[in-house]
Amino acid sequence: MKRLLCLVAASALLAACDDGGIRCNADESFEDGQCIKDFKVRLNSVGYLPGRAKWATFPGSSGDFQVLGADGSMALSGTARGPQIDADTRENLWEADFSSLSTPGTFHIVAGGSRSPDFKVAADLYDGVLNTLMLGMYGQRCGTNATFSYGADTFSHDECHMEDAHLDFFPEGSSAIKLATRGWHDAGDYGKYTNNGSFSVAMMLYAWQRHQPALEGLSLPIPEHGGPLPDFLAECKWQMDWLSSMQFDDGSVSDRITTPSFDQLDVTPSASTTPRRFAPVSTVAVADFAATMALAARVYQTYDADIAQSYSDAASKAYAFLIANPTPITFSLTGNFTGGYQSDDKDDRLWAAAEMWELTGDASALSDFEQIAKSGSKFATVNPSFDWADLTTLGLTTYALSQRDGRDATLVTEIQQSFISTADTMAKNAIDVLTQGNDYGRALFGTYFWGINGAIARTAITLDVANILAPNPRYLDTTSLQLDHLLGRNYYGRSFVTGLGFFPPQSPHHRPSISDNVNAPWPGLLVGGSHNEQDATQKATSWKDDSGEAPTNEIAINWNAPMIYAAAVIAR
Repeated sequence: MKRLLCLVAASALLAACDDGGIRCNADESFEDGQCIKDFKVRLNSVGYLPGRAKWATFPGSSGDFQVLGADGSMALSGTARGPQIDADTRENLWEADFSSLSTPGTFHIVAGGSRSPDFKVAADLYDGVLNTLMLGMYGQRCGTNATFSYGADTFSHDECHMEDAHLDFFPEGSSAIKLATRGWHDAGDYGKYTNNGSFSVAMMLYAWQRHQPALEGLSLPIPEHGGPLPDFLAECKWQMDWLSSMQFDDGSVSDRITTPSFDQLDVTPSASTTPRRFAPVSTVAVADFAATMALAARVYQTYDADIAQSYSDAASKAYAFLIANPTPITFSLTGNFTGGYQSDDKDDRLWAAAEMWELTGDASALSDFEQIAKSGSKFATVNPSFDWADLTTLGLTTYALSQRDGRDATLVTEIQQSFISTADTMAKNAIDVLTQGNDYGRALFGTYFWGINGAIARTAITLDVANILAPNPRYLDTTSLQLDHLLGRNYYGRSFVTGLGFFPPQSPHHRPSISDNVNAPWPGLLVGGSHNEQDATQKATSWKDDSGEAPTNEIAINWNAPMIYAAAVIAR
């Protein structure tokens, strides 16, 4: 896909681009053959729920702002707070609170000599967001073809990776193939990783457990639509089917299936034909597999007792292997497999123990959890920012919310208070921005790394658990503000999700988007966002909408999954 950009001097009335003389106004940039309005008022360009917080950020010499309806009528006006220097971007900004706007409709804001994109206020706003994000997951399916329409475009890839996978690198393997098709491609590449794959689908299953009403009515263009499972759980099952195939007879679990090196960027899923192999066993993979299977056994019990039993049996076998192998098992990736996803296994063991206890009530699993949780403060403390390398928070959520008897009362209090304290800090960061130097509502104030947008979405899990334990509208508003940031209230004034909101990413680091013939990226995919390891002064301003920029513009299932969780939290 061809991407062009014409940067226009603010003093010019018109400026010509060098690709054929197309002229844009001074407040526009040229992208993909069209002039794009350079809106200075930054907000959630998809929209807002009537009863949740609504904020916008803008530069300018005055804090006065007006919210106007589609017909130009005044909906409300006010004075923003500020200005202040944003600690991350070094901009001088105002923050406008228009939370009192509750009337459904289409609006825009005029402030600072500019305006915002149009946005909606609607009670069902996040139904569409959830559908689009789930299309992003469906499009990542491996071991089959996938096709759907979105807007005027049809997205499709042919059947792929039907020979997953060779056993060459499994310790007792051979060149034979053990069928392990299905699952989701992990990110912009076509690998399938047990650690991140378990983590991702588990966050979606937690969303179902805690916010089923927001998800059970989703209607997706998947082959299983209309079957015995709700579409959301049918899509999750595609991933669970693959995970199930990663286990061996002794209960151990392969760490991943990949090629020795990444495919070229212009390779379609079906053209990715380099032989793929099972990696050796790792205890991280075994623990994450056990945790996810135990969680899935509880979720699917209502719909299919046989499937649920198979998950329960797989979890028990994996956990038995884990207990029989207390020393971490690792292997070398070098020259054989792609990706990272290697870490210490103690947090994974804690998560597995929590889920096994919640499934079975086994006192030994409870003891395993509490022994790890008491072994160091990090294992009983909720980290505001977590990812695949430290899954402690997932284990803590299950323990903190459990209704089973037998928990250590002192430890329960410590962990529950940690959730509430961490959520309070997040809410302060996001809402009380004037005293924080944080003008874009980020709960993870000042934090940037590869995949930061996924971490921003994952704050919804901690905020949600805290809200279950000690209901507080600030926790829900903070979750809403994180979605606002991802959908346009950010330094760029753009949505970070393909196909959603104003001027979303056009060139993600995503091989199907790069290699197909559609002049648009596959929709429903959250890109990683700004971070700069070499220059801390540009940590918040380094995002590049370029398919070659994996550090800031790749997509990944462990970023999409928590955004689905976040949207489910506030959708109903």
